[in-house]
Amino acid sequence: NQSPAEQQQFHQACMVGDEATKAGYHDQYFPQTLSALREHVAFILNELEELATWQQSVQDKERHADLDATRHPRLPLIKRHNEFVKYSFQLVQQNLDAM
Repeated sequence: NQSPAEQQQFHQACMVGDEATKAGYHDQYFPQTLSALREHVAFILNELEELATWQQSVQDKERHADLDATRHPRLPLIKRHNEFVKYSFQLVQQNLDAM
């Protein structure tokens, strides 16, 4: 964790364009930043997987007759969007794992 003084120094470096100080902080906190990003990406991928499982179950017309495509015409679009987001996050995860 950064101390308030470090936070202020980093903020000041950002405000005045002090690239060397900013780079120093980025280098210092890179392991924590990488860990937080990995956790976030893993969380989002898990959420998207759970959503995809639910979306598959929605296709069971007997259990979810109220969620058919005629009543909710955007469901296929939402599903494609979620698949795109999942693919994008998988690429990000690959990049993070390579670091």
